[in-house]
Order: sequence, then C-alpha cells, then structure tokens
Amino acid sequence: MKNKTALVSIFMATSSFSIAEIVINNFLSVEGFVDMAYTHSDVEVDNNSSSNNRFGLDQVEIHWLFRFDSVSATVEFAYFGSDADGSIVDSGDDTQVEQAYLDYAFGNNSTLSVGRFESMLGFEGTEPTDLYQKSSAYELPILPAYSEGVRYSYEYGDFFLGASLLSSYDNAIGRLGGSNRVLSDAPGIDSDYAVELAGSCRVDNVFLFLGGYYTDVEAVRFDDDGSIYAINVYLTYERGAWLFAGELNAGNNKQGATDTDLLSSLLMMNYSYNDAASITGRISYESSESNALESRDTKLTFAHNYSFTDNLRLVTEVSVVEGKTDAAGVERDNESLFGAVELIFAF
Repeated sequence: MKNKTALVSIFMATSSFSIAEIVINNFLSVEGFVDMAYTHSDVEVDNNSSSNNRFGLDQVEIHWLFRFDSVSATVEFAYFGSDADGSIVDSGDDTQVEQAYLDYAFGNNSTLSVGRFESMLGFEGTEPTDLYQKSSAYELPILPAYSEGVRYSYEYGDFFLGASLLSSYDNAIGRLGGSNRVLSDAPGIDSDYAVELAGSCRVDNVFLFLGGYYTDVEAVRFDDDGSIYAINVYLTYERGAWLFAGELNAGNNKQGATDTDLLSSLLMMNYSYNDAASITGRISYESSESNALESRDTKLTFAHNYSFTDNLRLVTEVSVVEGKTDAAGVERDNESLFGAVELIFAF
C-alpha cells in the first residue's frame, strides 16, 4: 500500500469523512466501503460526438485485518460494477482479491511485507475513499497499481523509506525467476522482475515524496524484450483549511521497436469551508510520445465534497478534457466533458 500514515493525515486534514475499523475481537477487524455514482460524459473527436449516461454500483470493498503480536495480515476483496455497455469498470474479473499480504514488525520501526500489495507511488490513491473527486487525474497512468513480491519499509516519526522486489508490473508475465524455454536457444519467456524505491518526509506543514520503479519486460520474441521505468515526485502544503499539492511523473516504456516517453503532472487545491464540506480544483496534464504516435491531454476538474456523517460522503464533479493526437502525421483534436454525482459509504 502507499505510505498510508502520511496520505491519510493529509486527506483527513481537509475532510470529516473517515473509515473506522469494526472490531470483531482482539485479533480480527473489518473495514470497507460501498461506492455508487451517476455519471454523464460527452466526447467529441474531429466533429464526431457521442454521449453516455450511467448510474450504477461502481465498487464494493471489504478489508479483513488480522493482528497477532508482531505479525499482521490484510486481505481485501473488491467487487467492480459494469459500465453502461456491460464492460467491467476496472478491467478484469468483476470480483477479485485486490490485496493479500503479511506484515512482520521487527520492533525497530521497520516492517517486512510479503504478498500482493499496492504500489507506494503516486499522490492520488487507487480507491475512491482516497480521492478528492470522482475521477483520477490521468487517463493513462504511468505509475503502477498492484503486484506480488516482498517489501521492506522503515518509518520513524515523519520520515519514511521503502523498497520492494516484485514479480513484475507487467501483468502479462509476472514471474520472478526461471524460464519456460524448452530448449536454451528456443524462443520463450525468461523471468522478469520489478523494483520500487520510495522515500518521504514531513517538515512542519510541508510533505515531500520521491520514488520510482523499474520493470524488466521479457516477451515471447527476443526482439520484444524491454523495460519500463518512471520517477514520481510530489509535494503538499497545508495551511489552515487549505491544502495545495503538485506532482510530476516522468518515464519510458521500451519494448522491441517501440520506444515511448511518458510525462504527467498535476496541480491541486482543496479548501474546507466548514467541518463537513470542501471544494477542489485540479489541473492535470499527460503526454505520450513515440515513433508512431504522439498524444497530449489537459484536464481541468472542479469538485465538491460534503460529508453527511463520518461514514457517508457525497462527491460532485465536473471535468473538461482537451487533447490532441498525431498518428503517422494525421492529427486529431478531442474534447470531452465529464460530470458525476457519487455517494460513498465507508465502514
């Protein structure tokens, strides 16, 4: 998971919304959320337009938390609803184990985690309970989400360090070690791996995070082997009811003859005008450039959060996206409008 201590403190500073564990006994507790929304979208590409309305259950999660002295475990089950056309909102099966990992606390502020867990990178979380708006900043995120492996983390006060060795962030392979070649000189798939490093610190009202990851990509054909890497840095500043955040991501995806440079960034402002409500403004940018395709998108988002109770929050959002693509010299402009009314119940 991400550096939850730091991120949760930032989010709770500007929201009365919270997830509280339901304690079953001394060893077991449960928490989770239900996310449902109405959304409207208009998309126009070179004067060809389309629109879509949808109301549905987007996501349900239940987190089982086990604690036994220095050993603890987390298991998260997630259900994803379907879009208006019947496709799953989050690609893959509609029900899945999102995270399942063991933590061993050494007693010196360090922890060893083993299993499937969330990447430490990124200002915005992967869950709707971690966002200030309905949509995420990036349509094609550079940063990874989940993978299997082992992670070592050290946290002391406002200082955090983490390092992970993972099977891969390339979901098509994801094997740490070994080879499936029948003959040593035959085409096949060698092992691949990923590493991730992260560090953060807080000084007064300023929080700084720096991290990155590298994935070795092995493919069926030798000439398709490659690598993916990205650097992530973000800074937040809190002053009273105000929260300001800035993020920059830069990376590269090279596989075979395709070499793609990736860049994304955001600026965000959140203002809590009373104990239950806040407004958010965000501008984000992302670009992808390769020898075959170039694309650039700018997204402007306004959102309002209102917490009826500590467990029930209403999110409204309006976003406008303007972009341009250039494929083999053919340029296309695209514009889209997105609106959402989202209700989140957390427990």
